[in-house]
Amino acid sequence: MSDRQTSSARAEIAAIAARIIIESELTDWSLARRKALAELGLPAHGTPLPTDDDIISEIKTYQRLYGGEAFAEQLQAQRECALEAMLELTRFNPMLVGPVAEGWAHAGSEIRIELAPESAKDVEYALMNLGVEFTPELTRGGEPYYVIDDSDWPMRLSVREPGRAPEPKHKVRLNVAQLQAAVEQKAL
Repeated sequence: MSDRQTSSARAEIAAIAARIIIESELTDWSLARRKALAELGLPAHGTPLPTDDDIISEIKTYQRLYGGEAFAEQLQAQRECALEAMLELTRFNPMLVGPVAEGWAHAGSEIRIELAPESAKDVEYALMNLGVEFTPELTRGGEPYYVIDDSDWPMRLSVREPGRAPEPKHKVRLNVAQLQAAVEQKAL
């Protein structure tokens, strides 16, 4: 395959994977890539796959072209849900990150809130005091996070250890005031 063919194939795979992710509300992007390969009749091995950034770009394009009012309402509802949670957890300096913050979330996207407590146990106690149902988990790197079980939208609260820098992969980080402004303006 020439460089142009490789680039074209990756772009086509990314576009199909984006459509599959949105229409099926998938969170497993590897599965979406495999389904896109199958849809195109391309081999799973040896075919150059799109990056996450390629797929995100295609999701944004898809949402602009086909999302319309339904997408705007869904994103607004996800952000309102995030704001409500962040207001309850203000003492942990919450930051909204990920697809909801960046404005390209689909209905199955997690609301991701990063917290900076002195101890992860403080978050657990706060959630228990609020009567929130949650499941504690650990990332592959051993960092704690909490999956909120009783939210209107999938939600994950990540705990950033004191002194640890924020994740560089999150390009947009909204604090409570910034998210409140976006919600009031109904900004995408």
